[in-house]
Amino acid sequence: MRMKNMLGKLKKKLSKRGGFTLVELLFSILILMLSTTIIIQCFNLGLGNVVKETRSSEAQLLCSALTSSLQNELTYARDIKITDGKLDTYFSSSRRMGTDSKLIIDNGEIKIRSGTDIYPLVAGANYYADNRAGVYGTGYFLKAYLRDGAIQWDSTNEVFKVTLWVDDATKSELTADAAKTGALAYSEFSVKPLAGAK
Repeated sequence: MRMKNMLGKLKKKLSKRGGFTLVELLFSILILMLSTTIIIQCFNLGLGNVVKETRSSEAQLLCSALTSSLQNELTYARDIKITDGKLDTYFSSSRRMGTDSKLIIDNGEIKIRSGTDIYPLVAGANYYADNRAGVYGTGYFLKAYLRDGAIQWDSTNEVFKVTLWVDDATKSELTADAAKTGALAYSEFSVKPLAGAK
């Protein structure tokens, strides 16, 4: 008897309690979907900005490393030969390579070539975004450019004039003037070689 009374009271309570209508449920689901969409969009926007800033920082570091290495190469270069106002060949003091050394751009990497020997001016790993996806060479990579693809020689002041920039390899190549504002990193400097030029 007591059990029947308890079940009866429970049924009364349950029958008095109102639930959600179908419209209320649909409206709640709609609000939840909108909130989720906004959160996902904000997350993607933030992630895109992080990737962009990381890429820009890596480009500036690479440009700085290339600038420093080129200044060192050109300052201590000997047996310098100039052709059409551009550096042709020289003796690379840093690598102890022959007088036929050349600074070349190989697929966006600045390298020193002497005969069949080729050495990167800055380690190739610096051109890749190792920290993106955590795997070497799988993300975007950077390319270095020189004005007209070569080191310019200013015969009046007897200095090398270097215009260098680093950009995302997926972008089309910029002109030297456009690179000033459009490239990820840009550097312009002069170097007076200690040995002079022929």
